[in-house]
Amino acid sequence: MDGGIEMKNIFFKIMAGAAAIVAFASCNLNENPAFDEADSFVAVDKATLIVNETVGKISIPVTIASIDPVKTAVTYEVVEGTAKAGVDFTLVDESAVLLYDGKERTMNIELNIIPHVGEYTGDRTLTIKLVSAGKTLKLGANDVCVVKISDLDHPLAEILGEYTCTAEDKGNGSVSWTMNMSKDPSDVTVVWVDFICPLAASNPGMKFSVYGNVSEDKKTISFPCGQKPGALYAQDDPFTFIWFDYEDGYEVSESGEVVMTSETPGVWTTEDGMGFCSTEYVFNGGMILKGTAVWTKK
Repeated sequence: MDGGIEMKNIFFKIMAGAAAIVAFASCNLNENPAFDEADSFVAVDKATLIVNETVGKISIPVTIASIDPVKTAVTYEVVEGTAKAGVDFTLVDESAVLLYDGKERTMNIELNIIPHVGEYTGDRTLTIKLVSAGKTLKLGANDVCVVKISDLDHPLAEILGEYTCTAEDKGNGSVSWTMNMSKDPSDVTVVWVDFICPLAASNPGMKFSVYGNVSEDKKTISFPCGQKPGALYAQDDPFTFIWFDYEDGYEVSESGEVVMTSETPGVWTTEDGMGFCSTEYVFNGGMILKGTAVWTKK
């Protein structure tokens, strides 16, 4: 769940509770119940924030959940990860304190992201952690925000991105769909494709991502067959990425590779057939015929 939505839902529940208290009090004049401000807390709006290295200044909202705005001081700290202070980022307010004046509920922790344009440093991370909310507030469950800084100078940047795909499908004839080619978090010679065939694209909630090894000249991507990228409904029935040949007697193989080649920048083709099968049967809706697949970068 998105941290900002969660904070709003919590706030609405508090307000609803307070309204119920007021309604109860109007029916029973002998009692005067009041909302317990001891339940108030402060939290970051998002548990994770992903930004590009050229974003400049970023803001991380920190919100107080209470009936009335509270005057308090919220302290926080920046925990270095692969991102280093003074190298990859700086803190705008080095005091690391948010001073709430009792009028607003949300204030922002601000960071300056330092770009390294033209230099591949890899993606970097840091963590913002709330330390104290003063004497009247507690820290909420969302007291940490992990900031991920995406490096735009990945060695495979020219081939990463969104593609329009066309092919001949065994069961459905001519088909087209959209897929994404993304980087591996640790290996700069590996890419991941989310929807390598129509079966994967028609079931986005399932895990069909497969990886491929990129050649040094960036002209070929080899996707090892036999990968088990996900499961249909149970962990004991995994899909397998396969090489497929319908023309020569309907042959399926879990060994070898499906090789995509690029002679024109941004365009990939293959002479191999491909698809997914389960341990029980082959899904005809995902079987790409030999020599028909073309990926064109958007």
